[in-house]
Amino acid sequence: MTVNTIINLVLIAILVICAWQGYKKGIILGIIEVLVIILSLYGAQLLSDTYSYEVIPVLKPFVSGYLEAQVEENTYLAFGYEEDPVTGRFDTPYSATDLLVSQPDMRQTVISETYKGLGIYDSMTQSLTARTLEYSQENNASVASSVVTVACQSVTWYGAFLLAFIILFAIMSVIVNLPNLSFKIPYVGIVNDIGGVIIGLFVGALFCSVVVWVFQFAGLILPEQTLRATGLASYFLDKNLLASYISL
Repeated sequence: MTVNTIINLVLIAILVICAWQGYKKGIILGIIEVLVIILSLYGAQLLSDTYSYEVIPVLKPFVSGYLEAQVEENTYLAFGYEEDPVTGRFDTPYSATDLLVSQPDMRQTVISETYKGLGIYDSMTQSLTARTLEYSQENNASVASSVVTVACQSVTWYGAFLLAFIILFAIMSVIVNLPNLSFKIPYVGIVNDIGGVIIGLFVGALFCSVVVWVFQFAGLILPEQTLRATGLASYFLDKNLLASYISL
């Protein structure tokens, strides 16, 4: 069984399970579940905006050396220098910073290649590159320093967002289901059933979007070309339903 087949089956399973749950719950409880998801998304964004940046000073020392080395290597490669296979050094008297100062137009290429080298998908790479260039200009910071800062900001924000969403969704789902109530619109069972299925599919689509969204940072394990070759995953990657509710 190929990776594409497995991903498709997982996404289809999410949609089918959510549709079945929607059918059993009916339209009213389905709407409540959608509200729970949306509130969880907004709450996760609020918590991430508020607390994620406190982790950056802790994270920076662990990643700064590696990221700065990646920026330096990509700078020399972008300027056409070749790495010595024995020493691993580049034969040039210029530092990466001096080269980028001399040709600032190359900064975008270097930043983009650095993020791609971390396994980040193209769409997310474009967003991070734009943010890095903006940060560099506003703070008069070097490319290496800007990459480290924006990368740390992104890792902490997205990590905190995902964790907060899972916790909030779990807590609110438990609270909503505590009364164990079953709301049904009387005398129109077909409306309950069909409406529940439609809402269930919508909920499933949101969950699929979260799963595919996480894949954008896993390019070293699951290359973007592989995900793009998977019909459902490619659809959710392009649609990015989460962006309709939060500013990712």
